[in-house]
Amino acid sequence: MKRILILVLAAAMFLSTAAVSSADGIDVKVQGQWDFAFGWAINDAFRNNVNRKSPRDNDDFIARQRIRTQVNFITSEYLQGVLAFEIGTLDWGRANGNNGRGSGGALDADGVNIETRRAYLDWIIPNTEISVRMGIQGIKLPSGPMGSPMWDADVAGIVVSSPITDWLSATVFWVRPFDAYYNDTESGSNRHLDDEVDLFALLLPMSGDGWAFTPWGIWGSVGSASGMYDYLFFSDNRNTVDSENSRATAWWGGAHFELSILDPLIFNIDGAYGRINQNNLHGFRGGLPMPQNNWGTKGWYVGATLDYKLDWATPGIFGWYASGDKESDVDDGWLGRLPALGADGGAFHPTSFGFGGSTTVGVGTDSLIATTGSGHWGIGLQLKDFSFIEDLSHTIRVAYYRGTNDEDVIRNFGSINGGFMRYRAHDQMYLTKKDSVWEVNFDHQYKIYENLTMVVELGWLRLDSDEDVWGRAWTRTGGNKEHSNAWKAQVMFKYEF
Repeated sequence: MKRILILVLAAAMFLSTAAVSSADGIDVKVQGQWDFAFGWAINDAFRNNVNRKSPRDNDDFIARQRIRTQVNFITSEYLQGVLAFEIGTLDWGRANGNNGRGSGGALDADGVNIETRRAYLDWIIPNTEISVRMGIQGIKLPSGPMGSPMWDADVAGIVVSSPITDWLSATVFWVRPFDAYYNDTESGSNRHLDDEVDLFALLLPMSGDGWAFTPWGIWGSVGSASGMYDYLFFSDNRNTVDSENSRATAWWGGAHFELSILDPLIFNIDGAYGRINQNNLHGFRGGLPMPQNNWGTKGWYVGATLDYKLDWATPGIFGWYASGDKESDVDDGWLGRLPALGADGGAFHPTSFGFGGSTTVGVGTDSLIATTGSGHWGIGLQLKDFSFIEDLSHTIRVAYYRGTNDEDVIRNFGSINGGFMRYRAHDQMYLTKKDSVWEVNFDHQYKIYENLTMVVELGWLRLDSDEDVWGRAWTRTGGNKEHSNAWKAQVMFKYEF
């Protein structure tokens, strides 16, 4: 009897809590994407040696998962709070310590591994159509089917959007991607540090019958000790502190245009230019030894796709060109690549092996060459979404790409990252004009249930690097038949709700 009374009281408390929640008008909506991947990726670092006993060999077989869940706390159509969490990516059997990203995959599954992905407030200013989003949120620059060449990531800031006319709207935002040191002091010192990066942007989306056009611009103030250069070129938001507190200005501009008035023929084109002005921007560890104390980076990108949507498939062609480093510019303290702001999980994804175009980005093996559109050009043909069986579709793709960086940069300023071709610009491979890649993708999707999809990805990639440019690194990194070919055969499951 006592147990029954306790159960009745617990049920009453639950019902009263639900009633209060309903009276307060709070609706909770849960959504997410849970990804699992299994299979083989052979020589995805291009460093396997002939006897396959090198410590640089990668594990061929993967079994991994990533869980992304988002909860919306909705008061009304004018106000909601959003929390998004992520567990993973976890490789089965791997401990990776007990704390932090990637922990908890080993026996007993112990690990403090829940990551904050997004946490923001979304609301409408009363009696207006102006929307405000403040907090950690996802921001992606306008782009076509290949994705953004420079920014698609989560960041803390404030975004304000409003319609202006029936064909024009405006979005402005301020974000702070870097504030490197707590209380603006270096550990063990009271010295003030110039360690913040602030970015301000304006986007003007326009659309009409059969067309859409979005120009955009970004202006930024970059602290000398912010660690931004570490992030741009070495995937690290830490930095080497210097006593000077100088700042640099930065700016980016670009546009995206889509023409669909000739449907089923769809044309997309993107363009972007970016520049971080020369200054004492410290924290750049390793990589190219710059001959100047004051240095910066500037570069541009253009990319286009042309698709023809048929009832049974979508044939298409795609291509891009991005500027690279020039030896004459490096002499003057300039790098020539477009500075990418954020590439979380593969912002740029024209292919599904060399770039971040895997159907389950971040879980299957992809991005072997780059996650951004910086420092190379490419062209490809594809046949997307053709199907012979209900709920089963296929995509086949062939691409060729090449570096746009002068080979003399490597010859005259030393090899990168200890002699290997991979530099840490979002884990991007450094390709010179003498280095090229062939890639073939054969990808499949089968709809098991409405919310559950099985994906099979088959990929081949061949890296041809130049021995005269890379010297000793050529014998270990894509320089001969044993090193230059990478393969993958992986099956993935994607649960979306």
